[in-house]
Amino acid sequence: MNAKKRSSIPFCAALFVGVLLTSAAIAAIGSQAPGSTPAPQPAPSASASPQSPAPPAPADDKNAATYTRVCSTCHDAQRILSNRRTKDQWGEVIDKMVERGAQGTDEDFAAVQDYLVSHYGRVNVNRGTAKDLSTVLKISEKDADAIVAFRTANGPFTDFDGLAKVPGLDVDTLKQNRDAISF
Repeated sequence: MNAKKRSSIPFCAALFVGVLLTSAAIAAIGSQAPGSTPAPQPAPSASASPQSPAPPAPADDKNAATYTRVCSTCHDAQRILSNRRTKDQWGEVIDKMVERGAQGTDEDFAAVQDYLVSHYGRVNVNRGTAKDLSTVLKISEKDADAIVAFRTANGPFTDFDGLAKVPGLDVDTLKQNRDAISF
């Protein structure tokens, strides 16, 4: 992100969004009869796009709450989250949104970027830092360090099969996040 000064979101607007979200949650809970179970949700369509974004982060994720507060006033998430991006690319997107009038503090935009990278990021396994590999691929720091050490000793990875040969690596977790890997 650039170092431009970003304006603070007005307190009343933030309060209004919080009240709306709280009211909607209370209304949803209140519409169920006591002791009843929630209605089953339909199963995902078999025709769902393999590029569709992952489900939202847990409700206790403060960065997700900041993302929702800052970004949802202008557009829905599906539009912006349809493609995975690197940390730098997400920074460019945020800078463009700020230029178009997105409101928030520098801390808000840093939290939004952290959320986007963590949940919708992409990382090049031949250039990414161990921290970026761990964050984006949801692997342990030990596994991320092993990837960096292996590529340093043996050269760049050319494909997923080469990456999977790193000794001791949790390949199942990598497979789950395969769409976040670039070479």
